[in-house]
Amino acid sequence: MRRALIYGELLFLTRKMKNLNKWYILCSVLIAIISVQSIFYFVLNREYLSLTSNYEALENECEALESIHNSLSNNHTTLQIQYTSLLGDFANLQSSYSTLEANYTNLETTFLDLNTTHTSLFETHAILNEQYTQLQGDYDTLLLEYQDYLTLEQQYNTLLLQYNNLQSQYTSLEDEYNRYVTAYQNLRDEINQRRNHPDVESFVTPQDSSVIVPVLDITGGWSNTSDWNEFWDDVKAMYQWVVDNIEYRYDGLYPVLPYDPSGGVSYSTEMWQFANETLDLQKGDCEDQAILLCSLIRSYCSLNWIECIGISSSTSAHLAVQILVSGDKLVIFDPAGNYYSHDFWGDIEFNDITTEINNWLDYWKPSMGSDVYVYRVFSDYMDKTFSSTSEYLVWMYSR
Repeated sequence: MRRALIYGELLFLTRKMKNLNKWYILCSVLIAIISVQSIFYFVLNREYLSLTSNYEALENECEALESIHNSLSNNHTTLQIQYTSLLGDFANLQSSYSTLEANYTNLETTFLDLNTTHTSLFETHAILNEQYTQLQGDYDTLLLEYQDYLTLEQQYNTLLLQYNNLQSQYTSLEDEYNRYVTAYQNLRDEINQRRNHPDVESFVTPQDSSVIVPVLDITGGWSNTSDWNEFWDDVKAMYQWVVDNIEYRYDGLYPVLPYDPSGGVSYSTEMWQFANETLDLQKGDCEDQAILLCSLIRSYCSLNWIECIGISSSTSAHLAVQILVSGDKLVIFDPAGNYYSHDFWGDIEFNDITTEINNWLDYWKPSMGSDVYVYRVFSDYMDKTFSSTSEYLVWMYSR
């Protein structure tokens, strides 16, 4: 820039000295140029020296800055690594923070619940404390009464010993009482069975040895079980034996024991005898003779169609024996009524069930009344009651 200015000034001066000697001007110009160049050199040299000094200072400063740069670069690398590590730590801390935040929320909820519980427990504690104070007073009172309790306990132990002795005596008396009750019940049932006969099957006793003996004496047993003539001859012989050997006797007053021994004894004019009792007494009414005959025939033959049949009216009742025969035939043996199913010559007759039952009912209507009907059929293996003869007939034909 400066050199351009100098050349401009010289050109200006040269133009002004047009009239001067060309060489003078030229020399002057040359001298001026040299002078200017010297001055310019001096200025440039001084600037060079200044720049050199500045360059060395800058070079030193650059080296210092380069050292600082290297240090900062190393620090940057280290910081970059630390930054990456810190990012990982930050992510972990953020996850931990989320977990801790959730835990905090849960803990806060738990705290609120516990705080509520604490408040409730505190109130309960106050109530219990008040009760404790009251109980403490009661305890002190009871403690004062404890001596009385010890005295009572001693008395209790004495009474307990006496009670145990009495309990032992009571147990012994209770066992004796139970034996008495059982014995009375057995006696009552045995006595009242003959009047109330709740278990009529027990009256027909084909297995009783006192029944088996006369069966063998009368018939000798059924020697040929395929010979039905022998069977009917033997049955008629047993019927006739009962008619001939068992005297008809009306029932007298028979005691009926009460359910409770403290009750009074009642009496009945009607009772049933077991077959062995009728055999021993050689006496009995229609029920006793029918039960005996049924027991004899059932002992002779175990076929399940030999039964006692009962009829009743508004005035009386009667019992006989029926034998059901194949083909809906019926034979009736009535030792007390001196009746059996027979023809004109006295041979056993097998009539239709309806015919025979009506024959027998007609036989009894004059003495029992026209309202007589079949009300019961029983043996050692069954018991059936009826409300009418028609019901009986339906049942018989269905067997």
